[in-house]
Amino acid sequence: MTHPYNQPPYGQGQPGQGQPGQQPFGQPQPGQPYGQPQQGQQPGQQPPAFGQPSPSGGFPAAPGQQPFPQSGGFPPQQPGQPGGPGFPGGPQPGMGPRMQGQAQVLVPGSQIQFAHSGPLVLGTMGSRFLARLVDGLIIGLPLGTLFLIVQFALLGPEEWWVTLIFYPIMAAAMLVYEGVMLSSRGATVGKSVAGLKLVTEQSVTTAGGPGSGPAFTRMATMFLPGLIPCIGGLVSILMILSPFFDEQARQGWHDKAAKTYVISTKPMPMY
Repeated sequence: MTHPYNQPPYGQGQPGQGQPGQQPFGQPQPGQPYGQPQQGQQPGQQPPAFGQPSPSGGFPAAPGQQPFPQSGGFPPQQPGQPGGPGFPGGPQPGMGPRMQGQAQVLVPGSQIQFAHSGPLVLGTMGSRFLARLVDGLIIGLPLGTLFLIVQFALLGPEEWWVTLIFYPIMAAAMLVYEGVMLSSRGATVGKSVAGLKLVTEQSVTTAGGPGSGPAFTRMATMFLPGLIPCIGGLVSILMILSPFFDEQARQGWHDKAAKTYVISTKPMPMY
């Protein structure tokens, strides 16, 4: 039957008409019998419908695109893309998994944050030196005066052995003084004057101190090495200066041993 105007019916093309190299719709490709599976398809397996995952996992991809992963979600984010590394909301450089008792460093040497607290400002090294100076005078001045009286007024200058027991008694007095005050209040007199407080992950949201365990562990690590003859005093001095060696959270070696942090009690500046 011939269509009016000598045109073939709709859906039928002229012989030889069509795109170059394109097979008619529904016709098998050359060299492939009709009804046989195409390349990459198992016998008896139907090709996946549009929007359905393939049996091997994932979704069929358009030409020139990567297929979606089998784990189901979305392709991995690249750096600079939303949700990718270096983009707000994605993993930031240096923010690895946080261990129990440790704080997350927000600003190196300046701000930290625990899992259940807001941002905390670290105490500066100047304020920590002021606190150490005040506490040293509170304990050292009376004890030093007492030892001078005993050596020069009661025993005589030739009794030099008195000076050998001065540091052990001084270390024991500092251990008791700071251990008791830090465990109950989180601050000694010197730290209160300098606006500092000692906290752990458990005590950061409370008004009291971190408890006797962290407080005495911290002080014992700092002062007990001083009991070693000759090099003990040097070790204690290095222990006091060790916060300078940690540029991230300003933790001294004694802080790391007790998992404590020295924070500022002054209001955080608003920018």
